[in-house]
This record gives sequence, structure tokens and C-alpha cells, in this order.
Amino acid sequence: MHDSVTAKLNDTLKELYHQAIDADKKLAELRTRGQAKFSAVLREDSQFITHADHFMPYVAELAEELELLQTATDEEYQDLLSRMVHKIQLLAETLSQFVRLS
Repeated sequence: MHDSVTAKLNDTLKELYHQAIDADKKLAELRTRGQAKFSAVLREDSQFITHADHFMPYVAELAEELELLQTATDEEYQDLLSRMVHKIQLLAETLSQFVRLS
């Protein structure tokens, strides 16, 4: 059971990784034109530890959490999974909104 969930999360992170690369390139272009002057992509209350002005550090944090999830005890697993799914949804929504705006 856990292996299939982990595999699906890994696939999702791969998709987010590619989207984040494209979004970060777009952010770099905007910054060269004096735009995108924000200090963090996501709000501080987003449950992410990371606070960065581009997307890739958020994907890296999720990758680290996936590693933790793979070694979690059964008691820890559900809480870690729930938090990770929430963070994935938030990042995916933010990436999607950014792509629509640019």
C-alpha cells in the first residue's frame, strides 16, 4: 500500500519539478525587467519551512519529506502523508496560477 502511494507522490514531484523549472525561468525573466519583486512565492503560513522567491526550493522540501515518509513508522505515516499532500496541492495550485498569469 505505502509503496504505491510513494510511487504516485514521486511521479507528482517529478511533474512539479518540471513545472518549477519553467516557472523559475519565467520569474528570472520578470526580475530582469524589474518585476516579480516579492520575497517569497508562498505565504509564511503555508506549512512549508522554506521561504524562497522562486519555486524550486519548495519542490526540494517536498522531496525531503518524501524520503522521510518512506522511512516513517505506521504511526507517523498518516500525519506526514496528510501534511505532504496539503503542501503538494498548495504548490501545484500556485504554479498553475502563476502559469495562467504569465
